[in-house]
Amino acid sequence: MSGPADVKLMAVQKRFGTVVAVDTVSLTVPAGTYACLLGPSGCGKTTTLRMIAGHEQVTSGDIMIGQDNVIALPPARRGTAMMFQNYALFPHLNCLDNVAFSLKMQRVPKAARYE
Repeated sequence: MSGPADVKLMAVQKRFGTVVAVDTVSLTVPAGTYACLLGPSGCGKTTTLRMIAGHEQVTSGDIMIGQDNVIALPPARRGTAMMFQNYALFPHLNCLDNVAFSLKMQRVPKAARYE
């Protein structure tokens, strides 16, 4: 996968045992746009993002990035990255360098990381 792509969640659900963490979410984020997940603590925002990135398995439903169903792909093959608000940042790096680090791990050329 390369370049901007639509992200589409189709009836995505996540359960932890009998607890429903994300209940049948359908959402399309067109390529090149932004979306914001808003809600109270514990409503499933982070779990949804973790499923898109591949850090959490989907219980049911599909996640498409472009034309590819990515639910069986490992995180490194999805073309996504997560930037955490705190704890997972490198304190010795500035904001731009923290973001560029994940691109470096994906072997994006240095010049492209800072465009």
